[in-house]
Amino acid sequence: MNKEIQQIVDIVSSEIRAIIDPEGILFAVSGGPDSVALVDICARHIPQIKERMHIAYIHHGLRKNADKEKLFVKNLARSLAVPFHCKKIMVKRKKNRSLEEQARIKRYKALVEIARKYGCNSIVTGHTLDDQVETVLLNLATGTGLKGLCGMQPVSKIENLLLIRPLLSITKKQILSYLQERKIEYLFDESNIDTRFKRNLIRYQILPLFEKINKGVKKNIYRTSRILTDDFDYIDTQSKKIVQRKIVKKKGLVEFPIKSFLGMHISLQRFFLRNILMELCKLDHPPNFMTIEKIRLSVISHKKIFVDKLKIYLGFKEEKVVLYEKKTFESFPEKPILIKTTGITEIPGTGWKIKTAFRNFSKKFLKNPNPLAAYIDPDKITDKLVVKKPEKDMPFVPLGMGKKISFKKYWKTHKKKISSFIEFPLIVEDSGEIVWVVGGHISQQYAISKETCVLEITARKK
Repeated sequence: MNKEIQQIVDIVSSEIRAIIDPEGILFAVSGGPDSVALVDICARHIPQIKERMHIAYIHHGLRKNADKEKLFVKNLARSLAVPFHCKKIMVKRKKNRSLEEQARIKRYKALVEIARKYGCNSIVTGHTLDDQVETVLLNLATGTGLKGLCGMQPVSKIENLLLIRPLLSITKKQILSYLQERKIEYLFDESNIDTRFKRNLIRYQILPLFEKINKGVKKNIYRTSRILTDDFDYIDTQSKKIVQRKIVKKKGLVEFPIKSFLGMHISLQRFFLRNILMELCKLDHPPNFMTIEKIRLSVISHKKIFVDKLKIYLGFKEEKVVLYEKKTFESFPEKPILIKTTGITEIPGTGWKIKTAFRNFSKKFLKNPNPLAAYIDPDKITDKLVVKKPEKDMPFVPLGMGKKISFKKYWKTHKKKISSFIEFPLIVEDSGEIVWVVGGHISQQYAISKETCVLEITARKK
């Protein structure tokens, strides 16, 4: 065995020995050079891994050669006397995600399903240093924080299973040399040279330009990703220590002092929020930079917001920030609450108060800038006003819209704006007719005019 081949074997042996449990190990094999070389190295040189090895091929249904690849991988598994598994997945185009991203998500999901079914606690993939470099550049180009610039990790977790990438420090060139030395056959995927895919565009057009500047650019980018990983781990560890000291956890919410947050370095602020959100929202992956930054700036400006993507609210209680998950209308009283004709009505269990008063008409009421105030024509009310939990199919014509819609459709369109003022919409109605969605529109049929007395309704929280 020549020196270069021995070096590759030593690296893989060192990385894959991170798997210490005695359960099965699932190798994701496409038939391409990387995964074929990885399987051969483990089968030839690491007997304790080989005896626990399972091989899986994920059939995407996207390429005409997929059936040929499946057969190749199946025969490879048979030649090694290793169990073979195959799962077919369907990948559909979505507006917000590329075909590559969709395929990746479904591929990992399929691998997890196979691993659990056949008693494997670890999944091994053949990503190389070249793949790592492409990932870092792709993350940089599409917009990322420190985490994205760290790229893939040699050892990580996926749904409580160990995910190992033992080839991350080995180049594609080294892999091809190993295969040539061993005279091992592998398949070539034609889609890997299609520059319509972003990763291939980086591989064949962007990286060659970088190499004109510095031939060692790949190893330099890889080294940078390792350094940034160390930096990320340090900041993340310090942030978690602060989280443990500063936050108060209750059912469905967390609180932390505003003063302590404002005293943190901006980097720690982001990591602090990142760790809180992952725990509060039970996320497998951290929120993106823009979401975290939106919340961070809202804390600094003392502004209440609803984060639709995470389904959480940010509010304030005395000198504390409160972040909590809350289903729409979750704590709203089930039974209608009668509103006083004039005076203040408290809504039990919510902290909200509704105040009503009669006013003389004023032009300023027609251009009402306050989302927590409504001005209606009392002569058009035929029954007592109540506050009640909204029904999705309640129809009404929002002022100025001129078209009857259901509350469900109205809420879907206006939820984000309304929730920046209140935690949930209070519906003020009489005899099944919506009078006002607090924080939003009044119904067209209760609109005021110059000849009318005006009923002012305001909402506020303690």
